Amino acid sequence: MTALKRKAVFLDRDGVLNIDLGYTYKPSDLKLVPGMTDGLKLLLQSDYAFVMISNQSGIARGMFTASQVDSFNDELLRQIRCEIPNFKFDAVMICPHHLNGVIPEFSIDCECRKPGIKLVTDAALQLNLDLANSWLIGDKDTDVECAINAGMRGIQVTRGGKQYPQSKKAFALVPTLRDAAEIILKH
Repeated sequence: MTALKRKAVFLDRDGVLNIDLGYTYKPSDLKLVPGMTDGLKLLLQSDYAFVMISNQSGIARGMFTASQVDSFNDELLRQIRCEIPNFKFDAVMICPHHLNGVIPEFSIDCECRKPGIKLVTDAALQLNLDLANSWLIGDKDTDVECAINAGMRGIQVTRGGKQYPQSKKAFALVPTLRDAAEIILKH
């Protein structure tokens, strides 16, 4: 007998969880998106798995290292836990690649860079996730495209720092993670 698959909420990092300053990697530059933890608190009332998913092409571009991304992510989790003490991500999935990078091992055309779905499918295998009943919340149209490509629904938030063009394919366009959480809990 196989275990029941779990639903998940995939959360883009920059622009959804923390303010997107453009290639943000220094813990000292970390600022949580205002009210973001209110959205996480709502989602915690459900049985969704939480997967942070992020393109970090600054690694391929030689702007920062994977270790620096890990340090930033650790600080992000620490700050979230100041408001939600036992919060955890079930997985953290990062794409370090970019075709035009300067670090040869990361300067490739990959399948994990959103809108590619390898990060999503890897998390689904690792955590036994039901993608058809899962969501991806991001701030770019590539996040929405990733969701659609993986068979999920995508929600675009519009107030997380940089402003990106609005996706015409998003399940919803909302200002905040809290608004996205309310939509997810209704469906």
